[in-house]
Amino acid sequence: MTRKHTPVKELNASLSSLAQVDFKSGQLLHGKGFLNLMDLPRIVDELNKRSLGDNFSDQGLVWELHSWIDELPGGGEEYRIQLTLDLLYPLECQRCLKPFLDELHLVSQFIMKDSLEDVENFPLDNDDEDALLASPQFQLLELIEDEILLNLPLIPKHPPEVCESKMIYVPGVVDGIEENIHNEAENLSKNPFASLKKLKFDA
Repeated sequence: MTRKHTPVKELNASLSSLAQVDFKSGQLLHGKGFLNLMDLPRIVDELNKRSLGDNFSDQGLVWELHSWIDELPGGGEEYRIQLTLDLLYPLECQRCLKPFLDELHLVSQFIMKDSLEDVENFPLDNDDEDALLASPQFQLLELIEDEILLNLPLIPKHPPEVCESKMIYVPGVVDGIEENIHNEAENLSKNPFASLKKLKFDA
């Protein structure tokens, strides 16, 4: 497999242009720019669920896209794109309940297919790339949002070495767990064989 040498067109970085990129023509594209998070409402909506509702007007992401054509040994061609995203965004740590800035760096590769059937039949176990349907008005802005949403942490947490708290204390719940552990340990020390018998019947 070799790369086909073709002139590259610079992609317009405006919001309207990113909403209708022509990947159907087969022309090679390169583009990069900055997007304000306020222009990505689905991301802001999700971040509001994971943060303290900060103002995101100063937050944004840096994106870069380039495409190429691979020539196949049998004479066919495969059109691919690579999307790189860098994002710094506020979250709320679920251990210590303190705000912090998290960093997201993504490099995603896609192969463009001409039919929906080809996209649906693309191997699910391919960890290197995914398949997308080529279109003369491809929603690149939507793809950028999708990639970020798929990689946002479900449970935001500080790195353990900088987090101010290792556990959120819930009165009654933790006490009950500790009491059960204490009772089980006491029973085991008195009669370890009885505990083994209990485990057998519980199973």
